[in-house]
Amino acid sequence: MSGNKVYADFTSLVGKSSRGSKSTADPYGYDQAIASGSISSASLAHGKSDEEGDMALRAKKGWEVAMGPGKTLPMQAFMAWMSGTSVSIFSILITGMILMSPVKTIMSTQQTFAPLERAGKGEKKLDLTMQKAAFVAINIAGLIFGVYRLSIMGLLPTASSDWLSFIPAKQFMEYSA
Repeated sequence: MSGNKVYADFTSLVGKSSRGSKSTADPYGYDQAIASGSISSASLAHGKSDEEGDMALRAKKGWEVAMGPGKTLPMQAFMAWMSGTSVSIFSILITGMILMSPVKTIMSTQQTFAPLERAGKGEKKLDLTMQKAAFVAINIAGLIFGVYRLSIMGLLPTASSDWLSFIPAKQFMEYSA
């Protein structure tokens, strides 16, 4: 090697800090106004005021809450499949849980969305009608699944002999075991 040395001058990158001592330059994208809290980063990013950003965030959270019961439907379907279609205490308890959880959540829809609809001083009340409608629709789908589950277990009165005592029950020609 020949003795050539590489020299880099970094003095142009060094700036003065507020205390008067030398420090490194601010990283790319850093803004002192945002760091000090005088300007909200959400309002800069979206071009909205803090109130509009808060409303948009609460609406987004409302959709997350509304879609929450839909995440339990696959688990309930798996539990129903694992419990089988025979009439036993375990399958009846699973079916009861599948039927009762949507009923309870539909009854508590207002309490579920109340924290998101709040209106503080000078704020508008957030309209979450679509989120509530989706929430109720998903819970009704869970309720329909529970009724279907009762039907395949043979616990729903679907024949006329189930309702009228003078009509004889259907006689089957063959039984298989």
